[in-house]
Amino acid sequence: MDSYRHCICLGLFLFLHNLCDSRPQTSGLVEVEISDGHIIGRQLESDQKVPYYAFQDIPYAKAPVGALRFQEPQPVERWDGILNTTANRKICIQLDQVTNDPRETEDCLVLNVYTPVRPNGVQPPDSLPTLVWIHGGAFRRWSGAFDSFGPDYFIDQNVVVVTLNYRLGPLGFLATGDNVIPGNLGLKDQHLALQWVKNNIGTFGGDPAKVTIMGQSAGAASVGYHLMSKKSKGLFRAAIMHSSSPLTCWALQKYPKYAAYQLGAKIFKEFDKNMSSAEFLKLLQGVPIEKIKANTGISMPAEMANCQLPTSIAWVPVTEDSNYENALVTGMNHENLKNGNINKVPLLIGINSQEVLLFIPNLVALIYLGIAFDINPSLMITANLNMKEENKPLAAAELKEVYTDSGFASDIPALINFASDALFATPVARHAYLQSKFTDVFFYQFSHKGPLGQLNSTYQGAEGVGHEEELRYLFRDSQNADISEFPEDDILTHNRMVYMWSQFVKNMNPTAEENELTEGVAWPTVTEDRFSYLDINSSLVILEDPKKYKQWSVIIEKYAEKLLDTY
Repeated sequence: MDSYRHCICLGLFLFLHNLCDSRPQTSGLVEVEISDGHIIGRQLESDQKVPYYAFQDIPYAKAPVGALRFQEPQPVERWDGILNTTANRKICIQLDQVTNDPRETEDCLVLNVYTPVRPNGVQPPDSLPTLVWIHGGAFRRWSGAFDSFGPDYFIDQNVVVVTLNYRLGPLGFLATGDNVIPGNLGLKDQHLALQWVKNNIGTFGGDPAKVTIMGQSAGAASVGYHLMSKKSKGLFRAAIMHSSSPLTCWALQKYPKYAAYQLGAKIFKEFDKNMSSAEFLKLLQGVPIEKIKANTGISMPAEMANCQLPTSIAWVPVTEDSNYENALVTGMNHENLKNGNINKVPLLIGINSQEVLLFIPNLVALIYLGIAFDINPSLMITANLNMKEENKPLAAAELKEVYTDSGFASDIPALINFASDALFATPVARHAYLQSKFTDVFFYQFSHKGPLGQLNSTYQGAEGVGHEEELRYLFRDSQNADISEFPEDDILTHNRMVYMWSQFVKNMNPTAEENELTEGVAWPTVTEDRFSYLDINSSLVILEDPKKYKQWSVIIEKYAEKLLDTY
């Protein structure tokens, strides 16, 4: 009787929910039992009118609050009754002060499963490949919610889709360096979610042996860390990385305790920097979350900044002590890749043609950055790159010649090109090159500029596709609810990308099967002798050597130390 009343209440909730939900929905609730209890989801309709089943906000870990705040995630306990998983009501605490989403909560460790197979509690014999999406957002914002990352396009390709939340900002990446507050809590949230997928995805028609993990920006760096982590071995068979890698300067914090104690000094008026990590943890676990959120914008001194550019970020992954039992990130990132200390799975990885167009605030800020580089060229060398101080001006001088014959302050297009390469293209290409010695690596550059990308920012002389623009070609949101409203070349590019990405998820090769969408193009892998890649524009073209990677690699090889973390 209790279950019956619960379903009646859920039915009323869905009726009210659908009044403000513009997405096509068919009738019926779907109940299924997973390892932690019973859940009930809803049936929807995809872009191509294919019915599918959505289960949102499924808990995969205990709420990280109280004694679990700033601690490693713990598996969720089994619940009684039927859990309502018909909408996204939880996203992790955001550090983007522009937004104030009422769904923000510390109790945010949930994931979403979307499947074209009606779950019946039994793994079907013909299980489907599964795509697990890890969102970006500089490790400080965004979520895996339905309204940002609708699964429709992959559902239409007969792929099961999982999206997830993980702790952001200091809640996910503050560390004391002694494991009292362990490092990489956000990555460990992701790891627990991947374990959940392995244990439960069969119930939803997915094959736990055919999981591909995919991420963009901070999400791609996260994927890269799982690629390098022994802890994540066996949780996926392939990986996709958009516009980042653990080799990017901004994806590694080398001074976590300094950042942590800077936060402490901002929150607590009489903060003692000599207090023990245990005392500090107790303080942080007792403070209202609003105080943490309001004080996370700390400045690292120049000698501790990871990039020495405006993009230097404090709350990002750290290297952990390899002797620590729960360490997820160990060793030097670049050397791990160089020596094959990775989970050897196929990789699809790439960049957008002009990444920093997303971040251009105004012309004045750009000019000031150019002036800074002209006055002190050493600032062009990212701080996390292991290079002696006396070599930095020499390397910077050679790099500057690659981009401009004058000063950056008077050549803004050159400055934009340089920043896009320094922060994104060069380290991502380096990751591809190093991993290509051990696995199949398919590299792309996304160059198609269209309204579907939802970014109007551009600059004469440095035109291109900015950071994040490719995402709307792969995921559905409120801005692209009706794909038919966009230009034909946008629709064609969308269809091509969804097809190739789905082929990689299914076959670990984006052009494994011939299709008119790919125009007979066979996407080659990167090799040690030939860095071939696919340029995705109005047509598909195979090119060699992305951006300025070859010039950068010569200069870094000449001036940097032999052992590197980032590139």
